[in-house]
Amino acid sequence: MSIPLDKIYSYFKANKFPTQQQFEDSWSSFWHKDEVIIPVNTATVDDYDESGNISKLGNVYTKNQSNDMFMSYGDYTDNNGNILAEKIEALGLTTLIEAVETTISNFADHSGSYKFEDNDFIAIPDSSGNFSLYLFKGGAKTDKTNYLPTGISNVTIGMVEGLQAALNTKMNKPSGNGSFFIKGLGSEPVYAPISPVANYLLSWDGSDFKGSNVYYNAGKLGVDTASPTEMFHLNNGRIRSKAIVLDENTETLINQITYFNKKLLFTDGAGTKKTVLTVEDLSTEFLKLPSILTSTQKEQFGIDWNSQYSNGSLNVYSITPTVMKNNHVVRYLVLQGLNLNVNPTTTSIKFIPIGNAIGIGEINCLGFQTFADGKSMIVSIYGDSLQPNTQYNLMVRITSPTVQVHRTTSFVNVVSNIDSIDINTLTWETRAFTAGQEGNVLTTNGGLFSYNSNTANKVYAYEPNIIVAAAKSNSIFDSNTNFYLEINMSLSQVGTNSYNDIYDFYGYLGLLQSNIPISLTDNSFLRVINSSTKSGQYQSVLVWNNILSTATRIEPGYTNQLNANIIIMRTGNIYTQFLTIGSVTIIQSISSTTEAISLSLAVSNGTTQKTINGSIVQAFTF
Repeated sequence: MSIPLDKIYSYFKANKFPTQQQFEDSWSSFWHKDEVIIPVNTATVDDYDESGNISKLGNVYTKNQSNDMFMSYGDYTDNNGNILAEKIEALGLTTLIEAVETTISNFADHSGSYKFEDNDFIAIPDSSGNFSLYLFKGGAKTDKTNYLPTGISNVTIGMVEGLQAALNTKMNKPSGNGSFFIKGLGSEPVYAPISPVANYLLSWDGSDFKGSNVYYNAGKLGVDTASPTEMFHLNNGRIRSKAIVLDENTETLINQITYFNKKLLFTDGAGTKKTVLTVEDLSTEFLKLPSILTSTQKEQFGIDWNSQYSNGSLNVYSITPTVMKNNHVVRYLVLQGLNLNVNPTTTSIKFIPIGNAIGIGEINCLGFQTFADGKSMIVSIYGDSLQPNTQYNLMVRITSPTVQVHRTTSFVNVVSNIDSIDINTLTWETRAFTAGQEGNVLTTNGGLFSYNSNTANKVYAYEPNIIVAAAKSNSIFDSNTNFYLEINMSLSQVGTNSYNDIYDFYGYLGLLQSNIPISLTDNSFLRVINSSTKSGQYQSVLVWNNILSTATRIEPGYTNQLNANIIIMRTGNIYTQFLTIGSVTIIQSISSTTEAISLSLAVSNGTTQKTINGSIVQAFTF
């Protein structure tokens, strides 16, 4: 047992007496020359017998064995002290990056311009064409501290030529021939095949190279086709682009768009090339039409053009009604003639007293409306805008495309009083779905009439084809008379309907031939149609002018009540009806009977309570 000397000394300090055990341990810690020394860490080498075989294994390498395992300085450098290429290979170099920067700091700043990985070598050049080697240990490539100097300098690139080829010979390779790329690295590289069908361009799906749907054939590319007939042939689908630039092209192929001589050209399926006009071309090209059209085409063009704005000589041959009362009520006059489809922006209409010279005492109208056939026009004016007991022609002035001034020969007579029909003498017949309920659902009194739904007559239900009440007046106007009839009407409902986008009921207020008997049907030939709906997520009452179409419908919006003004005029067999709700007016003309006329009302069943009130404002013949 070995005991340190300072501890032994402590046993024998002044005034201290070592114990027997301490005395024995002190002497036992020294070697006595008659004792054999056997060290535990004694190094031994291999012993060999006479035949050269190892007879006893040692526990350390001999000098020769050590030399076989390690390289000396002279083994990996040449006479000039430069490292040998085959010895750099032994360092496990995978990629050597040759930099243009002359310091590792500059290289780190520009590392984004190079492709390299962890453990790759960076060769930094000096002014004499040699390089210093640095090892990239990983981490941020822009951090110069992540590049470890190897201590190897004055290395030329020529010294490491062939190094990558030497390394490749040591990498495992696929067993068969083909095209491959290294997909992953680990203990051994992972090869993935690159084997698309011949002539199909490669695509990268994020992990592998695969064949795409683009085919290359003799300088042409085809998408979804292996037989492209053009430089780029898209077999199916569409092309989207910000813009397409067309070069000058004189060829003619069917179904082709080309550009030549400042024109965009289209070739149809028969191989006929046609010019595509732009908005900027239209005015110039339009002026060429007269020289292009045949006589028949010119005639048809004139007819079609006349259905928009006429440039022919207009003529008004009648005005309806011929009598107007001098009061503050908007009056509507129907003008009939030819070429009346004038442009409102270049046309004015004024009233002029008969006998006055043009320009003297003229009064502007409120407004006018034309129709495409050019045969009628509606003019409006307040009755008290004109002087009573005066007859007026109308002046129509057009400034474009041709200047025209037309004074009607027909006139309207403005009077203080009109010999009106006594509407208080009107009598009514009524019918109800349930006999005896007529007085509960219909109320009439001369020119006043109303309908109020009642479940005692018919339980509320969505039944727009079942008429539950009808009323008919006696004859208001005799046959073969021209008349003017004005009615105020209101429609309201109580309760709500489900959102069903359907019309809940129909109420027909209109004209009926007097010789047709009353029944629970709608026999009117000219009418205003009432209804209600919950279309568009809101409840609304609405009306149509005579027929159920979008063009003749007025829907005020979210409301359970509306008020309407209805004017009906008959001249000969032509009826003109004006339906006005608020600021919206719809006008319609039809041709029908000249027989004696009665007023009628017919209402179908609905899901909620409905009320229709009407009153005749005035009625007169002319």
